[in-house]
Amino acid sequence: MRRLFLSLVLFIFLMSGLSFAKDDLITVTKESEQVPLATGNSISVQSVCPEKSVLISGGGECVGFFNTARKIVLTKSAPDSINAAWNVECTNMNPEAGQAQARAWAICKEY
Repeated sequence: MRRLFLSLVLFIFLMSGLSFAKDDLITVTKESEQVPLATGNSISVQSVCPEKSVLISGGGECVGFFNTARKIVLTKSAPDSINAAWNVECTNMNPEAGQAQARAWAICKEY
């Protein structure tokens, strides 16, 4: 119990010097249209940071509908070459065509 207490005190002490300024973070979400997607074909979407901000992180997801549910694969989730946007690509791995949608979000910091 004493070790847990000391660990907690040390954690609080170390964290006291860090700043978690969430007020200057912006999350930008972008969705593609729901489109028919043939086997092996991809759909992509890009979420762009607003002016006077810089990309610090991002993410994405793929949504399949009907026969493509759980068969749409996230094949790209990465920043663009100048770190201004987050790119997401989804590929239909189902043996049949189906509906799909790509979603991307960029987490940006104001400067």
